[in-house]
Amino acid sequence: MMAPPAWFARVGLPLATADEAEIRAMLGDDLDSTRTGIRGVARWHDVGEIIRAVDWDSASWDREEEERQRLWQCATERLDETTVLEQLTDVTGVLADAVHGAAAIAAARDRVTDPGLVRAASGAALMAAHQSALARLAGEGPTHFFARRCALFEGGRWPLGEYRGQYLVF
Repeated sequence: MMAPPAWFARVGLPLATADEAEIRAMLGDDLDSTRTGIRGVARWHDVGEIIRAVDWDSASWDREEEERQRLWQCATERLDETTVLEQLTDVTGVLADAVHGAAAIAAARDRVTDPGLVRAASGAALMAAHQSALARLAGEGPTHFFARRCALFEGGRWPLGEYRGQYLVF
């Protein structure tokens, strides 16, 4: 029996060797000489500054959006569009309260009172779950980038993404 997801239970803790291995596996070919490495973020305050920064590189976001569109096409070729929409809606609907509650608990544990930051955390996790489900519906396996990123969330982390040449994880 699998353990239930540990949404946000490990945010702020130092990255373990296993965490870094998972992140490297997720990034695969994207981990190249243009990125200087993987970095853990230790505090909610730092996460707030990072996600509000205006100098994000949009290239990774653009690649993810292209992949989302490709997966949508594949999924709707396998299943009708209504079924895909219903299943994706079900995924986020089932998880929404638990994920938001876990983000709020993790933030409160560190005395964070910013509801916007809690919403950003839970929104990012729900987006990851949605994208992972889309990858599954498109016929992709557990090694797909979206599935691996969702697994990081389920394991208690918050993968923030690429910023200033590094992949950041809270």
